[in-house]
Amino acid sequence: MRLSVVLSRCAATASRAIRRVAAAVGRVARAAIAPTVAAIRSGARRACRRAATGWRFGRLAAPLFAAACGRAESPTPVPSSPQPDRVTAASPVAPEPDAGVDRPLGSFHLTFYYVADEDEVGASSRRRAPSPSPSSGEPADTTLAAGMPDLVPIFDRRCEPLGNVSRAFARQLAMQGTGRLRDGRVLNVSGPCDCPRTPCFHVLPSNRKWGTGEGGRPLEPFRTVAVDPRKVPLGSSLYIPELDGVRMPGPRGVGGFVHDGCVVAGDTGGGVRGAQLDLFVARRAYYHGLARRGGSHGWARSVEVFDGARRCTGRGGEARSAAGAI
Repeated sequence: MRLSVVLSRCAATASRAIRRVAAAVGRVARAAIAPTVAAIRSGARRACRRAATGWRFGRLAAPLFAAACGRAESPTPVPSSPQPDRVTAASPVAPEPDAGVDRPLGSFHLTFYYVADEDEVGASSRRRAPSPSPSSGEPADTTLAAGMPDLVPIFDRRCEPLGNVSRAFARQLAMQGTGRLRDGRVLNVSGPCDCPRTPCFHVLPSNRKWGTGEGGRPLEPFRTVAVDPRKVPLGSSLYIPELDGVRMPGPRGVGGFVHDGCVVAGDTGGGVRGAQLDLFVARRAYYHGLARRGGSHGWARSVEVFDGARRCTGRGGEARSAAGAI
């Protein structure tokens, strides 16, 4: 046999052997990296779903991410025959929300209310009696020189007087809805009535030192928020990130704890309209304690609010009691 024929057959045999070895190496490599590739694809799909449902991208961008996720999760070709639930570019369907994402409710204006205290308001509500003119010849009445409060009556729903208070305190009582009289009684608003002055009030029992909200539920300092029921259903758990991690003012049992951002929609108010939450802070001093640099509450003009049904289950207004004395 000629040498050239022998060399040609040897080369063909070596080529076939090399191809078989390369194919075997390829199979081993694919088997080794397949789990890693699958993990990367799964992580990409989860990230895509969160981008589609996460609040950071807003509602307008969610359909675009949803359509992109749908294409990323469908590696098989779309069948040529029309399907009843086929997703088209004109009607993207977002995937189900991730259970770990809080549903955004939007941006709200956070305001504050508290129990009006007659002692605190009364100190600034006194006015001096007018001094007699020197030309009148009348002696000055030294008993009035220190000033007299400008008093007005307040009534219960039967139009029975509950007492006389300064005009300034009466205004605060009507605005805050709950107030503590100098004699220790705590009054809560009962709504409008036919008495000479509206609204009317009722005296709270001793176990309702902070007042009551809608449905007679006791108010919880730093936990109860008044809402517009047309915007936020009563009884809803809400999560406010702006409060999360902030230490609340006041003594232990009322304040003094680090807030977790969970509150409960447990009250309404005549002045609460639309995208507004009115946080109950117990006392005027605690309201000032929530001010930040420069004594400003500007941080609360626009806060993001989320549905707290998942995050705040068993927390919020149910987590702590604020039944301590005022």
